[in-house]
Amino acid sequence: MPIYSNNPLELPLFQFSKLLHYPEIAHAVATRRGPGQPLFQEAQPTLPDDYRTAGKGIYNKREVIYRRRSEFLAALGLDYERVQPNLTSPLQRHTNRVAVVGEEAYGTHLNWDKPLDNYDAVVTNLPGLPLMTLHADCTPVLLYDPLKKVIGAVHSGWRGTVGKISLEAVRVMQQHYGSAPEDIVAGIGPSIGPCCYQVGEPVLSAVAAAFGPEVAKPLLPLQADSSYHFDLWQTIFLTLREAGLKPQNIEQSTTCTRCNLTHFFSYRATPVEERDNYGQFVSLICLR
Repeated sequence: MPIYSNNPLELPLFQFSKLLHYPEIAHAVATRRGPGQPLFQEAQPTLPDDYRTAGKGIYNKREVIYRRRSEFLAALGLDYERVQPNLTSPLQRHTNRVAVVGEEAYGTHLNWDKPLDNYDAVVTNLPGLPLMTLHADCTPVLLYDPLKKVIGAVHSGWRGTVGKISLEAVRVMQQHYGSAPEDIVAGIGPSIGPCCYQVGEPVLSAVAAAFGPEVAKPLLPLQADSSYHFDLWQTIFLTLREAGLKPQNIEQSTTCTRCNLTHFFSYRATPVEERDNYGQFVSLICLR
């Protein structure tokens, strides 16, 4: 599992080896572990594994989350005071819609007060404008075109995955910025894995309708107890291949959030009685 702490804050971060080849971008998926060298003591959690950079509930005070996101940005080598007001997020309604983010996003706190409604992915070619998505089992997908200098961040739950939101993000990068799919590098991040993601109707029918019964069959492996599980990672991989990405340019984390509770929050692993206060982690990509 590629989790690195070799940054000035000693903050554990999940990062993709393929994207680390490009120093002109900053990227990471946050974990639930706090920094060894924090910037803000008041933002540190009482429990060592409760470093929420997002989440639901009464314990996620805005000023605390704001400080933690500043530490997250600083660990990536970004000027957090400058770029924190530029953080941009979709509202994540489980759509397959992609927003193009322009200069109007600078300084407007689109991750706080006005997240982009009815979108689950964002793309831009502007530096200093971090694109961020929130997760607790759904899959983060990060995209980068190193030739056109275009980035994308995708929130891909089962509905977005079936709706091929990653393909839609690639199409938007093509249409708005002239990106060639074969140049795009992608990272499929930690999420609930096929080991744990039990599904029923309507997921089974939706996957079969979107990909065809033969392609869908291995994406929905039958378990010994006669239940079905859904492989989000392989489905997104196939979707990116359909979009035109080269297989060697796609990196899969194959890290299950439900199996790796030491490092990641998981909605499905949260007891039902505690789900009003479940934790989330963020995924981010930014042109420097």
